[in-house]
Amino acid sequence: MNKIRYFMQKAANKKFPYLSGNMLCNYWLYALSNYIAIPLKNTNNIYITADKHLIKARYKLGIITKERMESSKVQTYVINAWTKELQSTEYVPTDLQNPLWLWSTKDFKTMN
Repeated sequence: MNKIRYFMQKAANKKFPYLSGNMLCNYWLYALSNYIAIPLKNTNNIYITADKHLIKARYKLGIITKERMESSKVQTYVINAWTKELQSTEYVPTDLQNPLWLWSTKDFKTMN
């Protein structure tokens, strides 16, 4: 997984204009590892996707500050915050991908 990300984002990023950014590259790796039977190594290093819904969820949970949420570096802050928060747990950031995205798209309502 690390070699694929390096290839797409650094070595051959011009060949992957849409997938070479942090958000889509990592979501693509996440999708490959979760929905297609491709055995990737080091999937625990796939970053959580920092789209607008997941950024809002992080802010709602107090993982990032309002200043960081409004920063141009918000994706990096979100990725680093979740990596740090989950470091000593059994979870990896992508475990939270779908629940947080769904929660945000439902306007943070309690789900029964």
